[in-house]
Amino acid sequence: MNKLTLIFLLFFPVLVFSENYSFDRENLIRIIESNVYKPSDFTVNSSWYSGTSLLEALPLMENVYKMEIFYGSKTATLENDDICEIWGESYLVKDGSAITLFFNNTEYRNLTKLNFSGTPMESSSLTVWLNWEGIESLKSEISYFAQIHNLEISTLTVPKPESKLIAVTSAGGKIPDLVMVKSSSIEKLVQSRSIQNLNYIKMRSILPQGKNAFTLNNKIWGLPFYFDTQIIIYNKDLITRIPGKNWTLRDMEKVAESLLGSNIYPMVWNAYGSNWLIPFQVSFGKKNLLNDDNSITINDGSTEAALEYLVQIKKEGLLIPMERDAMDSLFISGKVGMIISGSYTIPYFESLNLNFGILPFPVNQKTGIRLSPLLDYKGFTLTKKSRAPILGRRLLQYLLGSGVQQRFCLKYTKLPARFHILDNPEISYGYVNILEKSINAGTVIPPDRIYSIYKNNMWKLLRFALSGKMSVKDTLQKGQILIDNSMKNN
Repeated sequence: MNKLTLIFLLFFPVLVFSENYSFDRENLIRIIESNVYKPSDFTVNSSWYSGTSLLEALPLMENVYKMEIFYGSKTATLENDDICEIWGESYLVKDGSAITLFFNNTEYRNLTKLNFSGTPMESSSLTVWLNWEGIESLKSEISYFAQIHNLEISTLTVPKPESKLIAVTSAGGKIPDLVMVKSSSIEKLVQSRSIQNLNYIKMRSILPQGKNAFTLNNKIWGLPFYFDTQIIIYNKDLITRIPGKNWTLRDMEKVAESLLGSNIYPMVWNAYGSNWLIPFQVSFGKKNLLNDDNSITINDGSTEAALEYLVQIKKEGLLIPMERDAMDSLFISGKVGMIISGSYTIPYFESLNLNFGILPFPVNQKTGIRLSPLLDYKGFTLTKKSRAPILGRRLLQYLLGSGVQQRFCLKYTKLPARFHILDNPEISYGYVNILEKSINAGTVIPPDRIYSIYKNNMWKLLRFALSGKMSVKDTLQKGQILIDNSMKNN
């Protein structure tokens, strides 16, 4: 008997041509024990459990307007518009012959029956565009969701999905329903009328940084799935004594100075990229990357001090600017003491069995402010012309559930949007304390168009400053003019 047949037989007595559904304890036990569903670890009141989400175990619904929970000798009746919106975060847990329902952080022990009334899902097909790491795993998760609910979901790998979506929307082509995007592309997608706002989707237990990454004009345009943070990675064979986790820039310099004259590059990172300037800008006192009017200022004192610092440590031979591929190659060959990279580098270096460690960014001893690592979010948007927006919403809720977040993010060493799942004592996730320190000090890549303009212009200018061809002050003054003009022309 295949999985779909089993599910059909389980549901058949209560589903046929009806908006009223009833599952008794025996039905629910057969569902849980069917081995069709993937268990999820979840937490309620700091205790961890493993269960099956209602979004997977029950029929897929457009809405549920009433639910009756019979447990022990009691009955709880729920009547509101949010009932099935949180099914992805509500779970059935079997303990011997008893079942406990965890719904909306409330525990219903000894569940005997579950009745609900509502509208079953009308749509049965979706198209999803995917990109970046772990595509095959995501396709597998989506295929599982399609299988248990008898859906047709097409998943396509699409390089630069944001640009393609804008082009297809403009040309009136065939539009997907869900698209995986970078947070920095949100404003372009909004302006092209390619995506819809998702304020109505419940986003409990999501890090505030994740919400901010996809929020523009007080509206949420995407749901965060995972993110990377910047970290310092060091060669343990070359650096045997490291400062504590609250180390300073001066401590970092001393470690680098100890490697001078040894045919080793003390510190390497892509200092030509603005993404690696922003952490220093913040630590030298820049409170916000964007101004209140969504403009950006770079000829300010904090940015000048940050760039002067980078120019100085380069002059001293402590920093050697280098693009990512060359940096990684030298680090792997043991010729670099420290690099600044993204947390996505960790699994790659682990696969090579390198003897390395990681550290959070240091504190600027002059300001008392830690360097602020950029938090680079990837997530999902729902297209404006989707023909199945409610079904798309249900798939989003599944992808953001604890189960997928745990399985996917642990496999690819991504940081989950629901970061609290890493508190699970059954989960082994390396460097979590250091990564959490980085997150707490982090700066989210803004979803605004000005960020791309800033990034593109600084890429050209930083080379002049770091090579000594232009003074820091002249670099930033000319850069400000370029950025201002670019904004006017876009």
